[in-house]
Amino acid sequence: MSRISLLALHRMLWAACLAGSGWGLAQEPLGIVPPAPDPDCVASGQPAWLDGVSEPTLRPLPPAAGPFVADDPQLATSPDHSRPDTGSLGDASRAPFTARLWWMPQQDLKHRPGDLAMNGEELEVAFPVRIDSDGIWLALGSVQRLEISTSAVLPDSGLPVPNQLWDIEVGTMHIRHLADGWRAGGMLRVGSPSDQSFAAVRDMTVTLLGFLTIPSGQRDAWSFSLFYSPTGQIVWPLPGVAYVWRPSDQFQANLGIPFSLEYRATKTLRVTASYRPLNHVQVLVRQTLGDFRSIYGGYRTVTEAFLLADRVDDRERTYIFDQRLTLGTQRDLGRGWSLDLSAAYVFDRQIFQAEKFSGTRRDELAIDPGLSGTLQLLWTR
Repeated sequence: MSRISLLALHRMLWAACLAGSGWGLAQEPLGIVPPAPDPDCVASGQPAWLDGVSEPTLRPLPPAAGPFVADDPQLATSPDHSRPDTGSLGDASRAPFTARLWWMPQQDLKHRPGDLAMNGEELEVAFPVRIDSDGIWLALGSVQRLEISTSAVLPDSGLPVPNQLWDIEVGTMHIRHLADGWRAGGMLRVGSPSDQSFAAVRDMTVTLLGFLTIPSGQRDAWSFSLFYSPTGQIVWPLPGVAYVWRPSDQFQANLGIPFSLEYRATKTLRVTASYRPLNHVQVLVRQTLGDFRSIYGGYRTVTEAFLLADRVDDRERTYIFDQRLTLGTQRDLGRGWSLDLSAAYVFDRQIFQAEKFSGTRRDELAIDPGLSGTLQLLWTR
């Protein structure tokens, strides 16, 4: 621990949480963030991919994943310069423990009879299993359940819409400090996002991430990464290159892929934004009110992908997509615990099957817009 301060360790733990959220880390988490990289991840001067990563990390599910701060794995490769501590805000994308409940009330289907409602629960944990003088090993785990209530069937195949979808994942991450301020690391996660988790090998996923950060000057850095997730919007290995620019303590940006920025207009007002291919967009404005409360609002797109056990084509994925505008508040409960309550207007809601997000779609269901709510319990120490 001689070369890793307690603050750095806390930041690593926060970063590890995004792994449930990040470039999709295994998929676009059912929550944030991850994922601002959420959370979700915003360009934060430390590993923040642990979406989630993102991922808030956290991920179309959950409807209003709280602060959904940066959930991009690459943002974790930013230089470890000092920055104002945001732990008191309880960003889900940086919490070693997150428990979440969310619900989307019943809404009519578009252009066909019937309606559809959703609700779900999520639990994400990250903890150190080994700490050396120059690095750390983290264990990661998450369980997410989505319940769908509808009498509708998928229009092309005639199959009923699954009433439950699960995403259970376990994994590990290693972060190592090298000579001259360089930092490298990697992550491995194994999961089964399906209506029948681990029922067959073809329903299992392996998510991989590798990254390298090279300092540039006194404040900046180059960030290189390679990410692969079979349930992400892009289903082949995705390289990332970004220049981490920190002209002041108030502003930081990842210029490249993924892109993100964080601007602290005042000591209590923070603006974050992020983008990663294909269409993951997050914008968040957060205002701190005193020592124990904050309010926030923002916009984001959310994508979730599952591998149904009875699918005919091994390559076919079931996608759930939406856009949402969110308002929420967070309350510090003490000892690192905080409670987050948010509401969102969810629109452009879609369920469809395809081999990839941008591919030919079938079994499309469109759902009317409506409101949703999310309740989160976070631990950030």
